Amino acid sequence: MKLIIAILISVSVSITSAYGATPSPKVSPKPTSTTKPAATKSATATPNTSQTTTPSKKPSKKPTKKKVKKTATPIPSPLPEWPPVGFTANKGIYAKIPSSKELLGLISAKAGLAELVKKCEANACGAVIVAADYTCKWWEIKSTVYGNDPADSTKKIVLGRLLTTSKELAPKTYANIILVSDEPIFSPAVVDPNTGESIPGAQRPGIFVGGISAICHKTGSVDNTITNTYTPVK
Repeated sequence: MKLIIAILISVSVSITSAYGATPSPKVSPKPTSTTKPAATKSATATPNTSQTTTPSKKPSKKPTKKKVKKTATPIPSPLPEWPPVGFTANKGIYAKIPSSKELLGLISAKAGLAELVKKCEANACGAVIVAADYTCKWWEIKSTVYGNDPADSTKKIVLGRLLTTSKELAPKTYANIILVSDEPIFSPAVVDPNTGESIPGAQRPGIFVGGISAICHKTGSVDNTITNTYTPVK
């Protein structure tokens, strides 16, 4: 099922891109060294002597290695790639519907998300990853729950609207937001008249969360927890 993100922005602020130029390294002129000619010593033969004296050579000075001072400053970890790749972007706001593999990865990394996913075993849920160039005081995620039309299974109808809020997010930081509705994905359980046992209801086909839009609010605030408010269509 293909989910489409409609990215909205709640402020009318013009965002400009800043470009930085890296100056080329300056080349220093090589110092000119003046070398004096070495003095030539002549060897004079002494009369009636066959021995010849040779001038002694001065020992050459070995070059000294410059010691590099080790620094105790830790090397920072590289920043995540920015702007995000594979995201839908609009005026500095980025959003993406995670794949099933990505969703499993973020759930395993954060235990708090696993609690939300447990609710999705019985209810229709969605997910979105959001980020922005600037600080968002809070996020507002709007989505729609769809299902099959009872009169025509090839068509979809709106079952309800979902409003999700999330806390403040720093610039160039990612937030994984789970969208949890109260729309059941199974029919109500029934009681077997012969045994009196409860029989789970059948799965309702074609139910999904779509029409997701992410709004970054630059003012105001909300609770530090993600909230979901579902309104069924009567």
